[in-house]
Amino acid sequence: MSSLHKSRIADFQDVLKEPSIALEKLRELSFSGIPCEGGLRCLCWKILLNYLPLERASWTSILAKQRELYAQFLREMIIQPGIAKANMGVSREDVTFEDHPLNPNPDSRWNTYFKDNEVLLQIDKDVRRLCPDISFFQRATEYPCLLILDPQNEFETLRKRVEQTTLKSQTVARNRSGVTNQEQNIKPQFFAFRWLTLLLSQEFLLPDVIRIWDSLFADDNRFDFLLLVCCAMLMLIREQLLEGDFTVNMRLLQDYPITDVCQILQKAKELQDSK
Repeated sequence: MSSLHKSRIADFQDVLKEPSIALEKLRELSFSGIPCEGGLRCLCWKILLNYLPLERASWTSILAKQRELYAQFLREMIIQPGIAKANMGVSREDVTFEDHPLNPNPDSRWNTYFKDNEVLLQIDKDVRRLCPDISFFQRATEYPCLLILDPQNEFETLRKRVEQTTLKSQTVARNRSGVTNQEQNIKPQFFAFRWLTLLLSQEFLLPDVIRIWDSLFADDNRFDFLLLVCCAMLMLIREQLLEGDFTVNMRLLQDYPITDVCQILQKAKELQDSK
């Protein structure tokens, strides 16, 4: 481990050991990358994403409260219609003529149950496909919820309260690279939708994705900075895009050729500073 890296770890530890975290200082440090040693990245992400408050004294109680809240959400929102556990303090609900598994009514709890199962299945597939060669994405979480993992329980579904959020990939078209070629009809939706919705997780190797996320999470306007990162990616291959035809350009955009994420982040930062 180099002396510079040890110095950066010490800088993070100095910020994180204070009774009240200096958020701006933490953001400044994190933007240039967070060391993974000693759980620093995990802790910094929790603070940057507002999962933990800035006051250290409340972290233990907040974590306990958050995990209990998660278990409560499972009891409230992920439960098969007509069935519940007596030891959870919820009585069994009988299937009625008004609501049953074959009820086509969109408001039917059974209809929601079946649709939510499809959502859960797709989420599971997406997670496993993200990095199939890395065991982390194929194993259970370090903090499993027994309500889900216990094969004897009936908590199997996701309620329809989960809303789908669509990021506006069209914004990427408003960049300074001038590569959106109307003659080739290369629309940002063809490539930027995946970049934005997956936070670039399929464009780079996982360590590089995590490095990008360090900067994204550290930025106060993180999704605006994500757009700048995407614009930087386009600008760095501008000449190749102008020379290529539709097929070549789509291959470039869907299999991004530059692997140096620090170069991309530096270009995005330049765009941010020039605004």
